[in-house]
Amino acid sequence: MTGRATRRATGHVLVAGGGIAGLAAARALVLAGASVTVVEAERLGGKLRTSPFAGRPVDEAADTFLARVPGATELALDVGLGDALVAPAEVPAYLLGDAGELLPIPSEQLLGVPTDLDALAATGICTPAGLARAATDLHAPAGPPLADDMSIGELVRARLGDEVLTRLVDPLVGGINAGHTDHLSLATAAPQLDAAARSGEPSLIRAAAALRARAATAGSGPMFLTPRLGMGHLAEAVAADLSARGVELLVPSTVVAVEPASAGPGWRVGIRGAGAAPTPERTLEVDAVVIATPAPAAARLLTGVAPAAAEVLGGIEHASVALVTLAFDPPDVALPLPGSGFLVPRRAGLLTTACSWSSSKWHHLAPGGGAGTVLLRASAGRIDDRRIDDLDDADLTDAVVTELGSTSGVSGPPRAVRVGRWPGAFPQYGVGHAARIRSANADLAERAPGIVLAGAALAGVGVPACIRSGTAAAAALGERSGS
Repeated sequence: MTGRATRRATGHVLVAGGGIAGLAAARALVLAGASVTVVEAERLGGKLRTSPFAGRPVDEAADTFLARVPGATELALDVGLGDALVAPAEVPAYLLGDAGELLPIPSEQLLGVPTDLDALAATGICTPAGLARAATDLHAPAGPPLADDMSIGELVRARLGDEVLTRLVDPLVGGINAGHTDHLSLATAAPQLDAAARSGEPSLIRAAAALRARAATAGSGPMFLTPRLGMGHLAEAVAADLSARGVELLVPSTVVAVEPASAGPGWRVGIRGAGAAPTPERTLEVDAVVIATPAPAAARLLTGVAPAAAEVLGGIEHASVALVTLAFDPPDVALPLPGSGFLVPRRAGLLTTACSWSSSKWHHLAPGGGAGTVLLRASAGRIDDRRIDDLDDADLTDAVVTELGSTSGVSGPPRAVRVGRWPGAFPQYGVGHAARIRSANADLAERAPGIVLAGAALAGVGVPACIRSGTAAAAALGERSGS
């Protein structure tokens, strides 16, 4: 059960932020015996949102989670969603090639690092020269020890060359983070590649292959899962579980101040209501605080009590993205769309960065499950491409639909459109990010004992990583209580 490893906790803990990290922290804390209050400014679940679209529940942001890493699967099972989890269809994913063609992403890869060069060659993603450059990795001698951290691009370019980086690794890993692999931390944004590079095997290809083989042996079942009613259902189920366990859920409300308690250890937390009828401002005296808000909000709360930690969090750059969800009549799409979707390398210059063919990817989103339409979800925006900021929703939709005409065979106007904008949603893990987060945690431990951090800004944007950050925050409070 998620949170079972947390030591017994006593007293009152306030969790600032009701995204999935904050909800996971709250659940681990209440299971460990604490009294818990969760304060959320908008809606519980944060970026896990699902709403009706074209007759089906369609996610507004993340539509799946990794099932073979700890965190999300266990939490879903713990809150009773075991029978509600479904896996995507076993269909290929694609990359947009230089000529506008869709090229299959090889399954024999680890975060874009190929583990079978023959399989990569068969896709047409790399040129013969790029493949030859990558093959030199198989015969490379052991190099000097790696630095504590480096960019993903620095490692992959040195080992495998430019083409593997720009045509495969960057669209995959950069796409996940809406970032650029020449600036993303290897240790934080691609820990599997970091482990492969430090395994002692001189060849990155062989080291990645060994990691994949070990993972295949250790894990079984689908790689990805989602609740049939959408990722928002996971957040709703956790929130319902918390409410049943007596957790106080203050929504919509905002933590506006955290300062030392008026007497004795602990913290005095100022809370302001929000919404059409704001509740009166109130103050809570609590024993501990979990700050699971986005990094800029966390920095504001910590400025007066842990300024060095606040500086670290405030210095994290963020990327904005937009998701355009579209419903088309089947005759207006070149059917069948033969896969889960495609990624767009940045060198293609398109506004679209990726597109999920949702009706092909998920059986429950097929045309027969809703209004008879085909669903597609296109994303736009990267850390180095902010064109979406200058487009209103109509112009953004027109641009995306035009690009999907050549990439997905769209020939008619959409029957329905939903534009979701996520400003500053993707923290960028620059080189040395993990060390900076450690320094922030050290500053909190020294200056503000009883305040801990959780959330995507720490060590990963994926749902399991956020959940693990929440349970780790709860565990840290249990350790510090000594109970």
